[in-house]
Amino acid sequence: MMNEPVFRPCAEEDVPALASHIREVSPEVVDTLLKGLLPGISSTHILTMALRDKSTHYSYRNCVIAEIDGIFSGLLFGYPAEEHTIPPLMERMVPSSRLAPLRELLTMSVPGSLYINTLWVNQEIRGMGMADALIDYARFWAESLGKKSLSLFCWRDNERARAFYLKQGFIPVREITAKAPITEVHESGDLFELRLT
Repeated sequence: MMNEPVFRPCAEEDVPALASHIREVSPEVVDTLLKGLLPGISSTHILTMALRDKSTHYSYRNCVIAEIDGIFSGLLFGYPAEEHTIPPLMERMVPSSRLAPLRELLTMSVPGSLYINTLWVNQEIRGMGMADALIDYARFWAESLGKKSLSLFCWRDNERARAFYLKQGFIPVREITAKAPITEVHESGDLFELRLT
């Protein structure tokens, strides 16, 4: 049994760890977009730079960290679904050949929802209730913004995550078919919604 988590806003000094955890959750997406984009700079480092940009929804300011006994134990990265778009800088810097296979994934949304981009739990405490606590926090966050639901994307082959979201009450509302090169890892996934009212 884990101790109660303490939630706090992500600080700028958390960004390197934040980038590492986001890549851990979605390595194929991060690497398809960013790997080799800048010579000699890893995709995680480019993601770190992007998260420091406070002018887009991909900013670390949209992240909440859950700590247990002062240890980074969980992460919730979210924003209003209407902001789930491709930022202009990404459109300019990332070649269209990299963006095209991911455009639908990077822009689909459920209007009026809080979109959960990333939900991460420290491997040492998975299965102990942290993911439940993060979803509870997301509900509170969404309600405080006047949102009527939560939404997120999950690949169909991620059986553990899908089972968790279904148990929480999320329902699939739209299928997303993977495109090459993502098809090397995933075939399809779903946009899920959890109504709050």
